Amino acid sequence: MKISRRALLRGAGVAVALPFLDAMRPQRASAAPADPKRFVAFFVPNGTDPGAWHPRAEGPLSAEALTPCLVDMNGFAAEREWPAEDPIWRDVTMVAGVDHQKICSDIHSPAMALCAHTDGGGEAVPRKATLDQYLANHIAGETPFRSLNLSPTGDTAVTQGFISFRDGGQVEDAFRDPAAVFDTLFSSMGNPNAEMDTIRRRRASVLDWVREDARRLNQRLGAADRVRVEQHLESVFELEKQIQSTTASSCAIPGAPPRGQDLHGKVKQMIDLGLLALACDLTRVLVLQYSNSWGLDFRGYDLPDGVGDWSDHFISHKLGDRDRATDLDGLPQAEASRIANARVVQTSRFKVRRFAYLLNKMKAAATPTGNLLDESLVLYTSENGDGDSHARTNMPIMLAGHVGGFQTGRVIKSNGRPTGALHCSIINYFGVELSEYGDPASGPIPGL
Repeated sequence: MKISRRALLRGAGVAVALPFLDAMRPQRASAAPADPKRFVAFFVPNGTDPGAWHPRAEGPLSAEALTPCLVDMNGFAAEREWPAEDPIWRDVTMVAGVDHQKICSDIHSPAMALCAHTDGGGEAVPRKATLDQYLANHIAGETPFRSLNLSPTGDTAVTQGFISFRDGGQVEDAFRDPAAVFDTLFSSMGNPNAEMDTIRRRRASVLDWVREDARRLNQRLGAADRVRVEQHLESVFELEKQIQSTTASSCAIPGAPPRGQDLHGKVKQMIDLGLLALACDLTRVLVLQYSNSWGLDFRGYDLPDGVGDWSDHFISHKLGDRDRATDLDGLPQAEASRIANARVVQTSRFKVRRFAYLLNKMKAAATPTGNLLDESLVLYTSENGDGDSHARTNMPIMLAGHVGGFQTGRVIKSNGRPTGALHCSIINYFGVELSEYGDPASGPIPGL
């Protein structure tokens, strides 16, 4: 039995997309299209401490070689809304020495994080399409969303609140509210409508409206596909419960603020929603921006070394900058420096843990040929390499996934090649053969 890859579960004005199933494959091998290839970009602000981030030796990556910033790639305990995670170092390739200084002339421009073409020294906004949009031109296919850009930051400045651009500096808009993302993805695959408002007021699940259609579909599916559908609907149900619990009730006093999640809670919901969109083949390009350069802090997490409520931006500057954590000002220089360095390690570890959640969630999402991570390439990046000095000559780059046979569990040194070399390597894994890419142009990083 063959069903369409665009098949939906429907009911009372609501539609829920399905994950990719064996039953969606063409029955004749000669007609079978290639399995979907997916790209995910994960942006975190303010760089890191390169000396505490990059492994020293090129070659195989091991648990023993993990630097202070990377130790949580070997697994960690649960914290607040984030579950404990298994080791991911085998799933990641570290890339050291990528030079982004030639690309971005501004000391803080998330807008340029996915760009490999120089801004020319003017406004730090991409002139050419960012990596995600270049890939969307080649892999989006007939998916409903050419790309899906998710960012919980309320900053809408062009250099801070957006990291996805088409040619000519045309910004790709971003979703900033998880509830709006949910409505858009699961309300007839279009714009949020009154039916979704009715459902939310009644605190009913979208699954209640499509359960009968799901029962009929299961009668036509094989055992493996039935399990995939059940797991997928359970994920939708759990995510909807989370979102409903953090949106304003219809009976709230008018004007009262909603009981919304903080930035971290919204990021987690957006990761979950984005991965559902990938699993349903609603999109093959997902861009996740954790924050702008200024809005990230760690209150509520009790990070060691006195991180407290200081912003990530202030912590990244250590000592001596106007934007710094001033509680270290009265300490002896050596002690203040020790604590400032330790704090950057702690915030870098926090960001790596969030990346681990993304990767493990992708590994847990089964597809007919493996899992989402097998069929994707995932990029971890920032707007700066060294958050203290704003240097962009040694960026904190991680790659994960196995699209095109990409190999993980490695350390690769680019030896100062520009961002175009990194992007050229990534693009080639998607079957688009380029000899060079970017401005300044460069061929792929040897060995990557």
